[in-house]
Amino acid sequence: MVVKLNSEVLEELSDFLIQLKLEDFAEFSPVLKTSSIGQHIRHILELYECLLTQYEFGIVCYDDRKRDKMLETDVNQAIAKIKGIQSSIQCPDKEILLKMSAGSDFETIRSSYFRELWYNLEHCIHHQAIIKIACNSLAYISLPASFGVAKSTIDYVKSLESSNN
Repeated sequence: MVVKLNSEVLEELSDFLIQLKLEDFAEFSPVLKTSSIGQHIRHILELYECLLTQYEFGIVCYDDRKRDKMLETDVNQAIAKIKGIQSSIQCPDKEILLKMSAGSDFETIRSSYFRELWYNLEHCIHHQAIIKIACNSLAYISLPASFGVAKSTIDYVKSLESSNN
């Protein structure tokens, strides 16, 4: 289930990027002021990339990101990266050590691949919500109602609607 949900939210991201004009992707958003939509996309994708490239070693450190400028300035690179992530996300669950920076020291905690996939899903949705705000001024963009909304919120709203009928 977690693999399918991640693939779906990444597909929403890809569908969004196909609509987006290059200047609205790469330049600082007038709404966000200090960042671009592309920077948010890069950040999302690089966390997935960390999980997938470090999976085999069993130690994941999200601080070890590439911070690839091409992913935030070239929408086609970002779309290609999404497709690559979607094609390689189907890995068996296993224990993973999560390595985190704590100032000048590092801390490690136990996690699992599926738990980190869930984290990446929620992280992606969180950034989609920020991107959605930036898109309010872009009349040509069409986003699904689920874009930037947690799956638990979608399920909750559906349960309220069905109980009112």
